[in-house]
Amino acid sequence: MDEFEKAVDDIYEATGGIMERDKIKKELREWISRFGVPLIVAKREIISKYHGKVPNNDEKYISVEELKPGMGRVNLQVKVVSINQKTYEVDGSKKIMHYGMAGDETGVIPFTAWTLDVDLRKGDCVEIHNAYTREWQGQTKLIIGQNTRLKLMPPNSVKVKSNVKPAKIVELHPHMGLVEVVGKVISADKREVYVDDVPREIYSGTIADDTGEIPFTSWDIPVQAGDVIRITGAYVSTYRGMAQLVFDNRSTVKKEDLNIEIKSIPVQVESLEGRGGFNVLVEGVIIDIKDGSGLIYRCPECGRALNGTTCPVHGRVKPRADLRVKAIIDDGTGAVLCLFNREQTEKMLGMDLDEVIDKVKENMGNTSVIMDMLEEKLFARPLRVRGNVIDEEKYGLRMFVKDFDFLDLEDISKKAESLLEELGW
Repeated sequence: MDEFEKAVDDIYEATGGIMERDKIKKELREWISRFGVPLIVAKREIISKYHGKVPNNDEKYISVEELKPGMGRVNLQVKVVSINQKTYEVDGSKKIMHYGMAGDETGVIPFTAWTLDVDLRKGDCVEIHNAYTREWQGQTKLIIGQNTRLKLMPPNSVKVKSNVKPAKIVELHPHMGLVEVVGKVISADKREVYVDDVPREIYSGTIADDTGEIPFTSWDIPVQAGDVIRITGAYVSTYRGMAQLVFDNRSTVKKEDLNIEIKSIPVQVESLEGRGGFNVLVEGVIIDIKDGSGLIYRCPECGRALNGTTCPVHGRVKPRADLRVKAIIDDGTGAVLCLFNREQTEKMLGMDLDEVIDKVKENMGNTSVIMDMLEEKLFARPLRVRGNVIDEEKYGLRMFVKDFDFLDLEDISKKAESLLEELGW
């Protein structure tokens, strides 16, 4: 008897035979294929769903370093290194997913939780009972499921291994644990907030090295623009779809007497997946101009694009004309949807908004004439774009372009030849 058939028998016995075996098989396959959970976890969830007798789980705790993908019914004691939340719409209703990093003296692991029976905060120590694991982006991820039980432990009762990884800014992503970064503070602003009625100082801005830039948030650690600092024990979170460096008094921050040259190096699109990017430079080719590009009309109140004269929020309005381009740019490693504003679109067309409107009027109000012009001017054109990239599950990678330049193919060819000569090819 294979493991699947044995799981069917276990469910049948645990639920007292109230379910037919064919129904058990169908539901078990759905849990495995649709929800992607391990067989042992699917079995336990179905038994619990139909009020069967779930075998008592022993209270043996395992360490983070022992966790591997596909494990079920795991118990561990960890400290919450970071915790964030996202809101998703599932089957017409909004659900909150919590995610972050947790660790013990053996290591750190990313976790996801759709339900929490305690109010978890950064720094909390917690017992986790009956969780499971899966593989995610090549590493083990801890899943806090519907039947997982949490219990808060005394503060600082769990120590986290400080396996700090030195990293360049271009390498930072939200699932890499604690990091050490050396960079130059480009900008820093201070503000005061209250957390549980306690005043806290927050310094936020941008830090850069010779590979790129990233926004940062510093809790209670003063940071000044122009300083070169070494941050040990920081972590990377996600803010507005982009990676962000975060550090506090559990991190070590030291000034360094170093000369850091800030460079504008193009990044590969594939490196932005799962993390986004701040003020990144991408070089690629336009492979598609999406519908909704060219001359559009917006609600004068909220700015959303309209198909007629009625805004779903503000009702009947007098739309204002605008220009935009939604272009897919591919660099050979991946693709990103780039959003160009009115001024950038005027530069691409060589026409301002009034001239575009006149052009449409000349063509009996047919706005597709502008779309045709954009496709003719842009399709297969190589260019360099800079902007903030956000990574959203629903839309993928999107760049809000700050500036752009078309690339000279002859110049690219010369640079390639020069590089090959340097490599001795």
